[in-house]
Parts: sequence; structure tokens; C-alpha cells
Amino acid sequence: MDPAVFPEEIWIKILLYCDVPDIIAFGSTCKYLRKTSDTDYLWKMKWLQLISKVHFRFPDIKCLQLLSVSFKAMCYRLHMVITLGENVPFPKCYHCSGYTCQRNCVEGSSAKVVIEIGNKYTWVITPNFGLRRHFSMFGIPKYNSKTHMEQAQTQNAPGSSTRSKSDAKSLAKRLKLLKLSELGTAKISRPSGPFCVFCNTVKLYREKKRLITHQNDPLCYTRPNPIYQKLINGYCTDTVDVFGIPNVDVVSPAEALLCEGTFPVLKTFIDHLFHQMSLTATLRKPNTVLMFCEPLAMHPTLRKQLLHYLFQEVKVARVCLVPKPLAACAMLDVETCVVIDSGALSTTVAVVIGGRVIPQRWRLLPVGGWHVAYHLKQAMHWQPKEYHQIPISYLDVLAVKERCRLSYNIKNEEKRFGQKASEQINLRVDSYANKPYKVSLGPELYIAPEMMYISLRLPEVIKDVTSGLPEDIMHDCLSHILLTGGNTDLSGFDIRLTKDLRELLPEYSKILEVKSCPGTHSWNVAMGSTYVPLAVHPDKTPPEYIEGNPFWLSREEYVLFGCESLEHSNEGIIGDTL
Repeated sequence: MDPAVFPEEIWIKILLYCDVPDIIAFGSTCKYLRKTSDTDYLWKMKWLQLISKVHFRFPDIKCLQLLSVSFKAMCYRLHMVITLGENVPFPKCYHCSGYTCQRNCVEGSSAKVVIEIGNKYTWVITPNFGLRRHFSMFGIPKYNSKTHMEQAQTQNAPGSSTRSKSDAKSLAKRLKLLKLSELGTAKISRPSGPFCVFCNTVKLYREKKRLITHQNDPLCYTRPNPIYQKLINGYCTDTVDVFGIPNVDVVSPAEALLCEGTFPVLKTFIDHLFHQMSLTATLRKPNTVLMFCEPLAMHPTLRKQLLHYLFQEVKVARVCLVPKPLAACAMLDVETCVVIDSGALSTTVAVVIGGRVIPQRWRLLPVGGWHVAYHLKQAMHWQPKEYHQIPISYLDVLAVKERCRLSYNIKNEEKRFGQKASEQINLRVDSYANKPYKVSLGPELYIAPEMMYISLRLPEVIKDVTSGLPEDIMHDCLSHILLTGGNTDLSGFDIRLTKDLRELLPEYSKILEVKSCPGTHSWNVAMGSTYVPLAVHPDKTPPEYIEGNPFWLSREEYVLFGCESLEHSNEGIIGDTL
């Protein structure tokens, strides 16, 4: 039938009864219907139809036309926010009783949920200021896709149901004669899907059992997945060894933040956190803000995917993407400084000017606290009496690190230490290890931190990122060097860095000052993000993304403008001049 038989008005009336994805798909059938389905009048009517189903506050049609927004794109985003995932009602604000909070309500009574994914731990802060910790790891069972595909094809093949009974009987007889009946009944069970190896003990047991049942078929379980190989760090490999699960890829969501094409890993991990800590219902309240601490090297594509997931599937009310260095600045109320965030596997050195991380002036160094434990493990191999099988991760614990120290002068340390006996350290480990570890460490307690510190080259990196700055800004930066991250808890870290900086930059020796954030440095970033001032954009104003600044986006702004501003990063005047 020729679609032109009906006038455009009739088609529009018909399409208004369809869902948004169906209308979009309808336009791909022919040229005439494509023109009809792209009519501005159709999408304006669909927009009015959709907003009547929710109670969010949006500008009227005339204001939206002045903003030059796409009604088709807005309808699609609102449809996904309403329908995708769980079909639950959106809650009202407890304070203003609205589904979209007024500006004064958000600024005065907002509840914050914070997520900071580190290389070792993920820190979560709930609205009642509860601080919770979770290992930054997730398990993805391995399986031989060829084997499962062959099984599925055999089961779904045409006519297989009629032949299966007779074939099974004859095969059973032959196997019985050959005394191989066990092969006929053995089936490779399907993997249990992605799961947390620390929280889901049932699936962990299932995977261990699956490995024992089919231990004679190692190719099915030990074949590495190239997609996940770049997401595996030292903590992941140690966890696989300690738990005894070579049939599971234990991956790091922190690594997934930096890579394109690995968003499903990050999504699965965040989804687990939300459900494990019962945060989903809280995040949907209109006065709740999700503060997501993003690393400076976060991939731009992944940032957009994260926002789509949070607004469409989780249905959060408001999101703030906070660059990690700004969290330390907010905690100490400093706007111009140098931030050194040294974590488990990497260290970031960033220049912050006027409350913004300058894009060209930050460095990512692949050295952190884990490397202290790595050098300690190397020292154990030099001493034959030590317990060589201890995993590196079990040396990266407080019981060991509190005995380590970064020397002010390594030569004097060697003279002072002399023939002093080694220190006995009892390690408290998880029950999965089934081994009580006890180590004896001597000079390694200051040699291992020294090797880590030398490989960091922090003084040279600080000089590099600050070179060329105007004298007044240089003065502010070097007089405010902020330390955060668990690796900076190492005894003597701040004193040694101050000494080396004064030797490298003697002209600034009088103003140099290295400061530490209060509390345990491991969760400084998460706690500091709660001090980031809340920004509410004026009505009818598209949010602007400026690289190095916090990016705020509400549910209503997402529906109206999407993530388009992320594609047009405005580095501003400061970034161009510095």
C-alpha cells in the first residue's frame, strides 16, 4: 500500500499512539514516512503527551523553541528515563513535596551520595555520612564459547528432538560397553555470570565447584579473554590465586574507567554497589546528588556512557562529576595549589588554579603503594628463610606499611640501622588463604619505600608541571602542595618531598610547604568531594562542560540537553594562556 494514500495529519494521529522508539523505527521504512515521522509538530505533540505522564518541571513550549532544542531527542531521552529498567514511581522531595526541587531546596537540603573508585578500594559515602569500603574488583567467569555454541546448536537443531531419544540410547549402550558412561552424562555447566567474589559467596562456591568438576578440561576455563586482560592488575591476580579460581577473570573497574569499550564492567560494578548498599531509591529523590569522583585520565566516551546509564537506568535525580584533585582542594578550602594523589597503583600530580584542574598541567605516574609491597616481596626472595609464597597484596596492608618509612637521608639510615635485628610482623589475612603468614623484615622496611619513591621522580614532575607559570601563581602553587591518597600515609613522605623540592628549587625554598589532608589519606578524595559547593544552573540555561571543572547535570537538564556539552569541551582563557 502506498503510504501517501493517507494525508500527513492522519499518520501523525496514528503515530501519537506509538512509543518513541517505534516512531523512530517507523521513519526508516520509506522516504515519505521518514519525512512524516520527522515533522516538528509530531514531536511537539509527543513531548506534551510524555510530560503529562510525569510531574517533572520543564519550560513551556515557547521557551524550548527559543533554546533551539530537538524535540525528537528530548522525547527519546524522556521515554528512556520513564521506561528503561525498573518501572517504579519517581518519589517526591521530603522538603518541598515536588518532583523537581526548586533551587533553594536543592542548595539548602540536598543529600549527597559519593562514589570514589580507587585501584584498591572503592569508597562510598551515604546521605547520613556513613563511610563504606569495597574492594575495587569484580569476577567474570571464563568459558569456552565454542563449546557452549556447539551445545546450543545441538539442542536447537531441527529434528533433534525426534532423533535425540534413539541417539541417546545407542550412545549410552556404546559408552557402557566401553565403561565410559560418565562421559555421556558429564555436561559443562554454564558460568554464573559477573559477580562480586567478596559479597556473593554462593556464586563463588559455584565457580569453584565448576572448576573441580571439569578440572580435566583446562582449556575451557584458562583461556584468557583479550577484552579483560587490560583490566587485570596485581590485586586481581593475587585474588585469583588466593581464592583458587583460575576459571574466573577478576578485573578492576578502576582500570575500566580509563579504557574505551569496557563500560559494561564499570556498569556492573556500580550496579552492584547501588544494590548492595541500597542506594537506588535514595538516588531517585529529587534533592539527592550523586557525586562521582572521576580520574583525570577518564575516557571521554565512557563519561557519556556513564551519564546515560545513571539517568536512564538508575534514574538518578542529579549528578556531579568531580575531578579527584578538586576534592582535596575543597577539603582544605584552597583554590590554587599542586595536588599529589598517590594511590595504590598510580600517582597523579595536578596543578589547580582558581578551583580548576589545568588540562595541560597534570601527569599520571604508574607508581603507587603497591610497588612498596612489590619491592618487599623481592627482598623476601633474596632471603631464603622467608616465606616466599605470600602474595604481594598481603604485604600491602597496614600491619606492614606502618613499619615502613621513607628516609630523610638513606645514607644516614644505613648507618643508624647497623646490625639491628629484623622485625617480626604477623599478618592478618582472609580465611580463604588458609595460611597464617608471618614475615621478618629488616632494612627492607626503608629500602622498599626508597625504591618506590625514586621511581616516582616527584620533585622533577612538580617542577615540570609548574614551569612557565606566572610568578604570583607559582608562589601560590608551591606554597600549597597538597598530599592525598593512601601511599602518602607512608611515614616520612611529606618531610622527604619537602627536602628534595628545596634542593631542586632553591629559589623557592622559603615558601615551599607540603600539606596533608586531615584524616586517613585513602578516603580523602571521597570525603573531600562532599565539600564541593553545589551548583544549580539557572532555568532554561544549558549546562556547560569545562574540562577540569566539576560538571553538574540534573535529570531535567539531561532530558532537555542530553550530554551534548561533553562533546564541546570549553578549556577557557586560563587553559589557553597557561
